[in-house]
Amino acid sequence: MLKRIISFKAAEIFLFSWLFTTFAIAQPVTPFNAATLIKPGDEVRYGSYLIRKIGDRVFQINDPGDKSTKGGGWGVDMYLVCGTKKAMMIDLGNDYITGYEKDLLRPRQNAVEELLSVIDGLAGKLPLDIAVTHMHPDHDGMADAFLDRKVTFWAGEGEDLNALKTQHNLDTAIYQVFTQGKKSFDLGNGRIVETFLVRGHSNGGTVYLIKKDMLVFSGDALGSGFGQAFSTVEKLKQIAGDSKKLVEYIKANYTPYERYGLRVYTGHWWQNAFGGFLHPNQSLVDVGYLDWRFIQDVATCANGILQGKWLVDGSGVRYIGNMAYTDAWPSAEGRAIMVYGIGTIIIPLRIAYEAAGLKMPE
Repeated sequence: MLKRIISFKAAEIFLFSWLFTTFAIAQPVTPFNAATLIKPGDEVRYGSYLIRKIGDRVFQINDPGDKSTKGGGWGVDMYLVCGTKKAMMIDLGNDYITGYEKDLLRPRQNAVEELLSVIDGLAGKLPLDIAVTHMHPDHDGMADAFLDRKVTFWAGEGEDLNALKTQHNLDTAIYQVFTQGKKSFDLGNGRIVETFLVRGHSNGGTVYLIKKDMLVFSGDALGSGFGQAFSTVEKLKQIAGDSKKLVEYIKANYTPYERYGLRVYTGHWWQNAFGGFLHPNQSLVDVGYLDWRFIQDVATCANGILQGKWLVDGSGVRYIGNMAYTDAWPSAEGRAIMVYGIGTIIIPLRIAYEAAGLKMPE
């Protein structure tokens, strides 16, 4: 009799544990409703995300982040562009399915269901392409959510696909590789997404341009409002050369009206409010997106460092001090902050001197 009671209690405990786990992990979610996203600038919160309409059937899916984490956990953005024939998702944010230990990211309840509901609510039944700007854990994190769907994953040539395995334990074969400049995505009704290679932050970083809408999605390739960090002469030369080519390409293929109207959406919207880390005595500037000036200023800053222009009065390139430590960007601590206009490059000062072919003062 005692054995039967113990057995019954064990079964009861098991059942309670199973029910608790099931309800904690897989609660039904209320379907995402996009009805309030009528005009550009409209936004709505849904689960972990803030969804903002930034164009005609173009949306920013913002993860507001958590300051108790590190790196990309402080906030990251995905973008969804819908055409008449298909939809395209640019970047996949942080991994909230299993979490990401290096950035102190924990799994989130209903992470898969929430993201899929947003995409379904915005794109409907359109076929979906998913393309990343680069294979860093805060930009390729939610690939797992789409594995049971008929989507096509894309990454630019030069990116380290093995990162999928090491970061998220996913098969690298799920991604197709394209050559930047040769591959474009036709979403229908003249909405064509062009691709452009900008290395430095990664070896195959891709910038996506939509001329019809005067939109640029740059990921981390050009940095955000407070810049991008480079640790070697080689990487500085890559960003300098590729960003200059991007400027030349836009000048050659966009009219003045078109390029003056460009809106640049980066991988980390919260960083657009330049100030803060770079200028601790300066109030943050309220900037929702960047522009053509930003692209030019980043290129000018990077190339100016190669020419030693921070040492030339009146050149416009300025060395304004060294980066303080922050959990959002721990690797940049102590590096020199070089600024031209609103373009910023964070680089070890000795590397800047080396890149310019100059001897660093003792």
